[in-house]
Amino acid sequence: MIHIAGKYENGLQYCTRCNIILTDYRNAMIPVGQESLAGWEEGSYIEVFKGNPTYSGITREIPDCVTVQ
Repeated sequence: MIHIAGKYENGLQYCTRCNIILTDYRNAMIPVGQESLAGWEEGSYIEVFKGNPTYSGITREIPDCVTVQ
């Protein structure tokens, strides 16, 4: 399934079309001296494969997730 990355805020990032969570870093522990975690670049097309583990990556394919109305 291909999604569109929305704005990353407070550790969460949703798809702008279907509202699925693409990134969830709430309550993540970050070692001292490490940069904060960040989501995908806003507007990126993100391909998500469900499985074990789940894979997410940037693609150029057209988003095909269902638009929430």
